[in-house]
Amino acid sequence: MRGLICLSLFLIIMSGCRQNIPKPESFNVKASENTNFAQEIRNATIRHIVHGPNVFVECMVPNVSFSGTNKKVERGKIIAYVDGKQQGEYYTAAFVMKGLSKGVHHIKIEVLKLNNKTHGLSKDFYVSIL
Repeated sequence: MRGLICLSLFLIIMSGCRQNIPKPESFNVKASENTNFAQEIRNATIRHIVHGPNVFVECMVPNVSFSGTNKKVERGKIIAYVDGKQQGEYYTAAFVMKGLSKGVHHIKIEVLKLNNKTHGLSKDFYVSIL
């Protein structure tokens, strides 16, 4: 009987010791409407997840290939800014910004063509690193 009570208490305590992983935030971004391409890009989504000092970013942009594997669509790249300073240039749709310092950071994600001309798509958001 005593063992059953100890086992029950142990299970109750251990059920409270699991990690709380946050759900990803998703943004629907709007682009300028100067071209027909801009209407396709309106369905773009930029999501991010904060995990410790790292920020995982995923960009889903119709008709833009970051890796160049799809030859039927236009090539692009992503420039990430943290607190106004360029943090990195990425050629994949998903990437990790590593080692951010503690505090609140302003992040800007900008989708560009390979010749550094804009696709008309950017997103600003804030993250809090604990």
